[in-house]
Amino acid sequence: MSRLPSIAERVRRGDPLPMPVAALLSAATPIVRIGMWRRKRQPRVRVNARVISFGNLTVGGTGKTPAVIERARAEHEAGRRVAVVTRGYGSRRIPEPTRLDPGMPPHEACDRFGDEAVLIARRVPGIHVVKAADRVAGARYATDQLGCDTIILDDGFQYLALERNENILVIDATNPFGNGRLLPRGILREPVDAMVRATAITLTRCDQADDRARTVAAIRRICPETPLRLTRHAPDSLRRVADGEAVSLESLRGREIEAACAIGNPDAFFRTLEGLGAVLVSRRSYRDHAGIDLQAGCADRWTVLTEKDAVRVRAPSAAVYALGIALEDME
Repeated sequence: MSRLPSIAERVRRGDPLPMPVAALLSAATPIVRIGMWRRKRQPRVRVNARVISFGNLTVGGTGKTPAVIERARAEHEAGRRVAVVTRGYGSRRIPEPTRLDPGMPPHEACDRFGDEAVLIARRVPGIHVVKAADRVAGARYATDQLGCDTIILDDGFQYLALERNENILVIDATNPFGNGRLLPRGILREPVDAMVRATAITLTRCDQADDRARTVAAIRRICPETPLRLTRHAPDSLRRVADGEAVSLESLRGREIEAACAIGNPDAFFRTLEGLGAVLVSRRSYRDHAGIDLQAGCADRWTVLTEKDAVRVRAPSAAVYALGIALEDME
């Protein structure tokens, strides 16, 4: 592992850093504050559609994509014309705004739109997925060109230029605020009290959190009346990547596997597999949205990926499987 990812991982975990590195990262924090200060003072635009935003206070790994998929499916099943507008993290630059063509080969779609966009389109057939760093332009394209009446803004909590009807904040209960510091010294995009802008808060991975009550109390100190939903990431499918054949989740129980992922919170994925009874012989984590080296594992042993990572895989062997996840309310 190179030095830069090592530092990034230590920041994510809240581990101590060498003093010179910590001082340098702290010195860069005002740059982040200036960017948000400017966004708060920009004029805001309303489009002719309901806009539902999902976003984070922290960088990566909150489990936002299952929440977006769940809401997009619900709106689509209610008969609404839905577009998910995304920046397309991990994708190359293309003319924007651009709609993801459902018939595009998966590897090309990942390259042009990013793995999250491809996964959303795959899990919710019949909706539109639009890539646009300029979310206002993306929302206008979805309403004017695609005839959409419902816009779901992916990762939009800090994108203030587009007015929204709902502003849903997603917080990971296993690492809600990191070390409490702003980027790049911590993982916070803005101060914790910014959650007052949320119209609703979804707390994810509650079943894996060591101190869920403390996190709930911290949220309630700032947002005493905001609706709060407690959820867990519930495994809902296991498929062989090569042909999409469904396999019972029970087949993981007692099985020695290799786990690999390129997501913001790899530990949560590994714990989910262990919760299914799998025996993790190896754990490989890569930078968020990066490709996974499947040659690094044992050819005769199952390798299990996240569903998001699996959409990037080309020509997988029959031993590569993808675990699907859905949000489930905690009792």
